[in-house]
Amino acid sequence: MAELKSESTTPPSESNLSSKQSDKSSAKQSNKQSSKQSPWYRANLWIHRWISLIVVIPFAILSITGVILIFHEEIDHALGHGPEASISVNGEHRPFSDSIKAAQQAYPNEKVIMTSVDEDHHPGVMLIGMVEEGKGIRDARWIYADVPAAKLVEAPNSRETLTGFLLELHAEWFMGFIGQLIGALIALLVFLSLISGLVVYAPYVKKFLFGIIRRQKGSRIFQLDLHNLIGSAVLGWALVVTITGFLLGIGTVAIGVWQMTELQRLQQTYAEAKTINPNVQIDQVYQAAASGSQGWHPTSVYYPTSEYSTQGHYLVLLQGHEGIQEKLLRIALVDAGTGELTTVEDIPVYLKAIFLSQPLHFGNFGGLALKLLWTLCTLMTLFITVNGAWLWWVRRKQ
Repeated sequence: MAELKSESTTPPSESNLSSKQSDKSSAKQSNKQSSKQSPWYRANLWIHRWISLIVVIPFAILSITGVILIFHEEIDHALGHGPEASISVNGEHRPFSDSIKAAQQAYPNEKVIMTSVDEDHHPGVMLIGMVEEGKGIRDARWIYADVPAAKLVEAPNSRETLTGFLLELHAEWFMGFIGQLIGALIALLVFLSLISGLVVYAPYVKKFLFGIIRRQKGSRIFQLDLHNLIGSAVLGWALVVTITGFLLGIGTVAIGVWQMTELQRLQQTYAEAKTINPNVQIDQVYQAAASGSQGWHPTSVYYPTSEYSTQGHYLVLLQGHEGIQEKLLRIALVDAGTGELTTVEDIPVYLKAIFLSQPLHFGNFGGLALKLLWTLCTLMTLFITVNGAWLWWVRRKQ
């Protein structure tokens, strides 16, 4: 977010500001330049200046929390916050159903509504969601099970950890769904600031290949040149992070749209399949889902009658093994009466865009080198954000 001004095109001299005559001369020159600017240029200059000032504080908070969240996995591991299996996992483990039994024995008045495994980040650990009769996933109790030992394990509440606290601030502003929409609005405003800044900077680029640093023109011109140069360097990255931030902000809305369209279609298509056989074990559900799509493995299972499944099916999320598919999902329906696979379907394009946005937004898809690059770009963007506000304040005082 650049505080690009009209002097970027024709920089005025600031060495003679001590005299009133020079002030009047500079003012006349500035007015003359302003009269030559097109309405389109002036409109973008106004948009860039005031939107940047509006979002400077929330964007600074997002940048600082975002830098830390880039390394959330490393931080959680160093602090011992992630759940771990007590027995080493060598590709074999006890049946998932044993862990489910342990959860049901611990909470006999609740039922399992969802299970999830993540062999890449938490091998040998199953996440289990349990609810009381008549309640939904939002009211679920989340517990972890050590699958090789078939026993429940302690894990801190995500909101009680450092990264959990920062993620709730970064993604929701501690306001839940409303906070997500506020985050999407901030991302949209930042996007407008970036695009308008690009329009304002275009005449400047015509005179210089990429940018120029003028040390002899005073501190303000030097800071302005730094602002323009760094802004140009991180513009592409900033656009990617801003767009993905907007998509993540409307993620809950998109899932709601999917529930009212695609999921409702599946529920209507299989409205007659309402049989639930208690003898169908969760291991059979995972195996059936894995057999339906080569190169994809099951991760999460939503139980029948939940808000993310049909009345007579387990809805299973399948994740790809490698490449871009590793960040995407497919949906499988497993008949709750027979334990057999019913269908496998792709998710809509808009959900694919949202799932791909998460690794792009936090830079967690290319190892430590990419995370360090994301960190550098974030800090540079934070600099031009604060620097732009300082430039406006100095100009206002003058």
